[in-house]
Amino acid sequence: MTKFNLMLEKMPMGVFAFIFLILLFLLYFVLYVYIYLNLKEICKIIFDDEYRYKAPLEPFDFLFLSLIPTTFWRELLNLKKNIKFKKLYEKDFYLKMSEEQLISLLREFPCFFILQYTAIFSGLLFMLLMVASYFLEV
Repeated sequence: MTKFNLMLEKMPMGVFAFIFLILLFLLYFVLYVYIYLNLKEICKIIFDDEYRYKAPLEPFDFLFLSLIPTTFWRELLNLKKNIKFKKLYEKDFYLKMSEEQLISLLREFPCFFILQYTAIFSGLLFMLLMVASYFLEV
């Protein structure tokens, strides 16, 4: 415990940054398990085919499915908070999803979105604290 206290005294931002990095990896592991357990239902909502992806998920398939909440963040804000944007981005580049599909995904799997946004927030905090630690410690 004394080494940890010494590290916390010498470079507190670096220690907190690595805590957020560990949290990021932990959240992506939990997100993988969550998607794995709900794979058929998620695929049925998104693709109308519950056998589109098979378990265990390959890394790129998991990445594709896990990025769905971040891809549709503007539509989510529009649905949840009624925030209007001047021009929504085209959905052709990633995945076509109707408003009904997005609403049912939000209703049935809210943890899917919460885990993804928390993981992204943790990753951003890691990067911010590492940059701040570098400039403050130099």
